[in-house]
Amino acid sequence: MQKQRYSNYVSLHSEMVNELERIEKEGLSPIEYARRGIETAKFALEHLRQHVIEHGFADEETEISFFKEVKPQFMSKLIFFQKLYDLEVKRPLNVDKINASKYFRGEIRKVKKHYKKNAALYSYYKSGQTLMDKVYFLRRSGDLQYTEESYMIVDTSFQTLHDSTISEFVADEAYCDYLYRQLALVDTVQQTLGFIQNQPSKGLRWTGSKTALTELIYALYSAGVLNDGNADVKDIVVEISQAFNIDLGNFYRTFQEIRLRKKDRVSFLNQLIDRLEDRMNYWDENPKQ
Repeated sequence: MQKQRYSNYVSLHSEMVNELERIEKEGLSPIEYARRGIETAKFALEHLRQHVIEHGFADEETEISFFKEVKPQFMSKLIFFQKLYDLEVKRPLNVDKINASKYFRGEIRKVKKHYKKNAALYSYYKSGQTLMDKVYFLRRSGDLQYTEESYMIVDTSFQTLHDSTISEFVADEAYCDYLYRQLALVDTVQQTLGFIQNQPSKGLRWTGSKTALTELIYALYSAGVLNDGNADVKDIVVEISQAFNIDLGNFYRTFQEIRLRKKDRVSFLNQLIDRLEDRMNYWDENPKQ
């Protein structure tokens, strides 16, 4: 029975992760990606909650294991996407280097403040201690302490004193990775804009449409042919913008417009195929040229 229960948890978690990976590959804007992530995590978390309410736990050890190890795998995703959504809604433009840099560094300081405030619990969690597990990870309604800055969802049937805090620890690892990548991107974008402005006219320039180049970039991103498939679409945009001396602007919106085409959504890629085949056919017929 216990093995079956954990099998259900694993299956539900796999479905959530697979859906999040599918959403990530859609090339959405960060705000839309975060919004979809929130919906997906909430859906999985609600199914997990219903399972707990209906079936309960065989003993205290099982309950502790669930709230210490299982639930944070789900709750951390919801917290991460909530933070990501709030971050992206309020973020300055990357070209506003000073304010953007301050913004991301401020978010990193908030995370560090949270770790410092909960240093004892973080040490307890990371070191694998168990002495206080019955206090931290068994449901006791009188122990719940909600604060405005907390991501705790107050539900005495599905909440312990510290499972939400542990979940936030897990979420913040991914959140900080994102923040540091954005900091690096701010610097790169600024350098790219300066590079573009100072380039001599004899350099390679993209003379096709921005929409066509965006279509090509997303094709490369979707094919996973850069950095073993680990390159972020933003990084690809920055590199190609620099190589071809062009500012693609809001490429997320451009891609959304491409997706909304009713016919021939990959018109530029199809055009490339036709032109290449025409060229090869010509060389076949005129081998000396």
